[in-house]
Amino acid sequence: MKKLSVSLALVASLGSSAMAAEVNPFGFIGGYYSQGFSNMPTQNSTPNGKEVGESYASVAAHLGLDIGLTSNVSFGLGFWGGLPLYETYYGNVPVGDKFYPQNWDVSDAYLKFDNKSTSIVGGRFDVGSFYHGQDGKEYTGMDWLWGNIQGAALNTKSKNVGFWALWMNSKLGVNGNYNRMAYDMASFGTFSAFKHIHAGEVFMGGIDFDYDVFKFSPFVMYDTNYQHSNTPGSRSVLSAGAKIVLDVKGNGVESITTLRGLWQQYQVGNRDVSPLVLWVDEELVFNEIFKIGAGYIKTNDYGALLYGHDKSRFYGYRSIGMSSGGIYSSGNPLYYGGNSGTYYVFAGLKPDSRLELDLLFAGGSYSELSAVAQYRLLGKADKTNLKIGAGFVSTKGRNWDANNSLDFDKRRNNAIAFLRLSL
Repeated sequence: MKKLSVSLALVASLGSSAMAAEVNPFGFIGGYYSQGFSNMPTQNSTPNGKEVGESYASVAAHLGLDIGLTSNVSFGLGFWGGLPLYETYYGNVPVGDKFYPQNWDVSDAYLKFDNKSTSIVGGRFDVGSFYHGQDGKEYTGMDWLWGNIQGAALNTKSKNVGFWALWMNSKLGVNGNYNRMAYDMASFGTFSAFKHIHAGEVFMGGIDFDYDVFKFSPFVMYDTNYQHSNTPGSRSVLSAGAKIVLDVKGNGVESITTLRGLWQQYQVGNRDVSPLVLWVDEELVFNEIFKIGAGYIKTNDYGALLYGHDKSRFYGYRSIGMSSGGIYSSGNPLYYGGNSGTYYVFAGLKPDSRLELDLLFAGGSYSELSAVAQYRLLGKADKTNLKIGAGFVSTKGRNWDANNSLDFDKRRNNAIAFLRLSL
């Protein structure tokens, strides 16, 4: 009888624990359409179809659950995928195969500890929300990765000083970025596909000094092999840099001045090269809604080797920036070498408003004119919501990729539209 009582008590305890577990769904499901106009020729059928502007339509989804085991420990499981429903052709190759070379993967499989002052996570997880918080408003010096990675991360915080570190074995082939609408719906690739083209392990770490008005964040990064897994030997990349932020508020106006510097060293042939990126950005926010600003990016002779994720404001052609996708990407000036210089001005409405708007004009080594907006049809900004959006992106890069006979000195024009239900 005693054993039975103990067993019943154990079952009851487990049952109450299961009922007490906090379960939070996350992710999105939506549709994405891209329509190319000038200087992006494809065919409407194969073989020898009529020439049309490059276009495709797709469905994309990221669905998962975060399950709290205790007040400080949780685990998560999620899936991500994308499938083209309509596409034109590069010769015999469907456009959709360029943007969605694979269709799905396990995006989230993690165990996380978080007691507010110290957070640790391992497995497959969203590194952006881990450091920036679910609302994207937490300060961090970790600016050069975003989206889901495979590895581990640490983040500690005190009143004014924090320390962060991470290890990345691979990353999901999704071009999500911190501040660009619908980026993460435009393309998809698996962890194993990224590992095939990037053989190395990435280690990063930094210190955040946060004194409200003034913030300073130095960091270091080391990539053991930044090249294809089939390439013999290895190319290690050492990086170091810092971010300085001056954030001043008063009378309904906030001024955010950000200065970033990035230095790298790697070998080309038997010669060491050292890329350098200097980047200043000034943003004025009025009544926490309206934003205007400007910035400038300067590089030296050599191109930086990064991962397609950053906090720049460019949408680039087809909203994919630099990292992967179709044939006609003009690239991101953060990755240019050749002593390039790019200036930009921007305006818009901040994400917390029902209407979100990004307007940008860039000139110099890279040229962009973009206008992208989304409107929240249902729900609240920080909860389940339904948004519809569209945009126009026109870019002109330098003729820096002669190897594939593409002239990037021509202007590319592209329109996008999307519908997104976020959990």
